Amino acid sequence: MKLLIAALAALALVGAPSAQASEEQPTRWELEQEVMCPDCNAPLAQSNGRMAQQLVRFIESRIAAGDTKSEIKDKLVAQYGPPILVTPPAKKKKAATLADLEDEVMCPVCPGETLEQSSSPAAQQVERFIAIRIEAGDSKQEIKDRLVDQYGPRILAAPPKEGFDLLAWLLPIAGALVAALVLAFAAWRWSRGREPPTPGAPLDPELERRVDRELARLD
Repeated sequence: MKLLIAALAALALVGAPSAQASEEQPTRWELEQEVMCPDCNAPLAQSNGRMAQQLVRFIESRIAAGDTKSEIKDKLVAQYGPPILVTPPAKKKKAATLADLEDEVMCPVCPGETLEQSSSPAAQQVERFIAIRIEAGDSKQEIKDRLVDQYGPRILAAPPKEGFDLLAWLLPIAGALVAALVLAFAAWRWSRGREPPTPGAPLDPELERRVDRELARLD
């Protein structure tokens, strides 16, 4: 077991400088495996078309100029777009700033005030936490997620619109709409109650005479 661990450690020590050398001193063969031929939709190593030959010549010229593997790939992407690479580069997350978050994060103890509007010790503590996470490389969303874990959804100026938080966000709006509808209905009923009664249609003359005769007999 000890021999196996020692062998793995030795391989790791050998592999690290090798990876560094590959980056600093790339070879044409390495890049032919990692760069696509746009016309052939296959790595350069598997292509023989004119475009593939043109790209190989470009790679050779950049290796001769001393470019690193990343620099060569960046130049290829700038000219042909990310699909030129067998594995496109990971999308870089946008760096967060305190200014981005000050108006989107609430002060934990100041009702209705964001960090930008508050100068309380609690707000300053949250700002220091945000500054630490920015320094650590967290994205804006990652920092928000950490704040929600620590303080709950109310720490955000606009709570996440999903799941239970969506219900909490919509209930006050729905309540206001229902109240407005009830008031409108009550006002309509009240106005209807104040309307003068509609006069009835006149009786038929013959019917009116018969009613008069009957009333006379009762007298």
